[in-house]
Amino acid sequence: MSRSSIHVALLASTTCLSVLALPLAAQEQSNVADADPATAEQRFMLDPLVLRAGTPKVASSVPQSVTVVDSQQLDDIAPIHIGEVLATVPGVAGVGSGSFFGQGFNIRGFGSSGTAASEAGIVQLIDGEKKYYESYRQGSLFVEPDFLRAVEVLRGPGSSTLYGSGALGGVIAMETIEPGDLLDDGDIWGGKVKLGYSSNPDTVLGSVALGWRPTEDFEALTAFAWRKIGDTKDADGNTTVRSNSKTPNLLLKAKKTFGDQYVAFSYQHLEAKGTDQDFNQLEGAQIGLFPGFTGWGVGDITTRDQTAKLTWGWNPQDNRYVDLTATLSYTNTMKDVRQGDDPDEPIMDTLLGKRDYRLWKFKLMNVADLSGDSYDHFLTTGAEVYKQDRSSSVISSSHPEAYTRSIAAYALSEVTWGDLTVNTGLRYEKQRTEPKGSVTATDDEYNAEAVEPQVAAIYRLNDSWSVFGSVAFVDRMPTVDELYDSFMGGAPSGNLKDEKGKNLEIGLSYRGSGLLADGDEAVMKVTLFRNHIDDMIIRTNALAPTPSYVNVDRAYLKGGELEANYIISAFEFGAGVSVVDGEDQDGVVLDTLPNDRVTLSATYTASDAWRVGLRSTLAAGRDKPDGSRRAGYGVHDMFATWAPQAGMAEGLEVHMGVDNFTDRDYTPATWLTGPAPGRNFKLSVSRAF
Repeated sequence: MSRSSIHVALLASTTCLSVLALPLAAQEQSNVADADPATAEQRFMLDPLVLRAGTPKVASSVPQSVTVVDSQQLDDIAPIHIGEVLATVPGVAGVGSGSFFGQGFNIRGFGSSGTAASEAGIVQLIDGEKKYYESYRQGSLFVEPDFLRAVEVLRGPGSSTLYGSGALGGVIAMETIEPGDLLDDGDIWGGKVKLGYSSNPDTVLGSVALGWRPTEDFEALTAFAWRKIGDTKDADGNTTVRSNSKTPNLLLKAKKTFGDQYVAFSYQHLEAKGTDQDFNQLEGAQIGLFPGFTGWGVGDITTRDQTAKLTWGWNPQDNRYVDLTATLSYTNTMKDVRQGDDPDEPIMDTLLGKRDYRLWKFKLMNVADLSGDSYDHFLTTGAEVYKQDRSSSVISSSHPEAYTRSIAAYALSEVTWGDLTVNTGLRYEKQRTEPKGSVTATDDEYNAEAVEPQVAAIYRLNDSWSVFGSVAFVDRMPTVDELYDSFMGGAPSGNLKDEKGKNLEIGLSYRGSGLLADGDEAVMKVTLFRNHIDDMIIRTNALAPTPSYVNVDRAYLKGGELEANYIISAFEFGAGVSVVDGEDQDGVVLDTLPNDRVTLSATYTASDAWRVGLRSTLAAGRDKPDGSRRAGYGVHDMFATWAPQAGMAEGLEVHMGVDNFTDRDYTPATWLTGPAPGRNFKLSVSRAF
């Protein structure tokens, strides 16, 4: 599919919805104006609630490009890894492979998992807690998809104020299941059991989740999932990545309410034991990549991922200025790499050993309601302090050990006067990075500060149409790798400057009903963006005295996204378009650009029991800076779900699906190598009780 075709699709989709919706604007303005606001919000089932863009609000009211993958969509996708959840989200591309352990992400051209500092422009959250992982030739995120209830993607740096400096690409926020997802009103306990299978990668899943609410002021959840993960194969049946892992996962949650206060605790633990697993989970073995290269090797590799959080909250009903939370959290992602049993595929000694990525954080945040008679005003203020500890049991110049300490303060103001909402934010963060004694190239500390102001506004033209825009300034401070990596004899990069980003966005949002028939609904959001990056950090791959990383003068990225959904009777249709281009100051195309693409979906609820659907991704080819080209492709998925609502089978759900059912051979532009997985059959059976 050509790039011009992508642009035509973007324009055509916008025009189509505009023509359909304009005749109804006046009618809806009068009808909705007389309706109860809560009822009006509920009527738009296609306009999901967004939790991580300040105070909770529906997506059409957020002045930035945002996507919510809800529980129904997760059930339709039946993901075997987090990459499948995000595969059709506009502006987001996978970086890595089809392996559970090879998932990295790219948002609007930011992000690449080939080097350890790859995810610096993207903030990844699980239940609001930042994940920190930077290991060579590995994915960047390890999460059990069966535990997810929703995933929000906030594109662009608009959410950097609340969640961390340097979010040039945006925020990926994953929310795990709650006791209320397993319990009906009045239930003391309830749960769900599930068995699943997928063919590519070869995966077996078993899970059980239990919710408990003995009293109105206490609830708890326990969930356990076990995955056996095998090989990933391409369309020709060739093995691309070997995972060979048994992966148990545990999720615990509890919440106790004391009047206006509450205490909540959560803990997640993934423990994957890989046997003769490819060290390189992004590209596989790559035997013979160059003369004499025996490959990256296979090993007995343990992957451990932990997230623990203790939260205290206070929201007195008689004081609207206080909605206070204090959160103490700990996250750790660990890889323990040991030689495997195949002497023909050894792992290099410098890549063996145990690597830990620990993060301790304390955060205090308050949301004050400062509303008056003629306006709504919510002010979110907060402060946080954290310490990152990056350690390794084997000394390696390509994986320097260091501590990073940071303190931050932020404020986000959300003010609504009638049809106009203005959000202003400011984040200040101070950071100190200190190499450990194993770093012999230098012992210099690095101190940096980030000041990130932003302003965004959305204006409701009528009850259907809104326009929005934003300006955000972002400072991305250098990572440990960028500062202290001396691989291949390169010098440390202690003179690096922060990457400074200026992001401009404008957009148009629509939601309405009664377009073609009574009871139908449509939502649409179009966003255009431009990023100007000064002092962009790149790797030189040069010998000393040239630093391993340097700043280039500038780079530019621009593009757009469209997301639209339409529901009529038992049918629901979706479309997404994403386009991005970027180059450095010399006009050289950036290597991190994803494919321009169109995603289409259609689902049909045939009865109370049956739901069937199709998904398609049509991607344009992409020229690479080295003169090569990644060809365009079309990939199609289908699924069916049977969930009887009465009789002895009530509570049972059977899901069947085929991903890439045409067995297309393709390689996304953001992947280091390829190809992507071939056809994948999925089957799962679950029962709620």
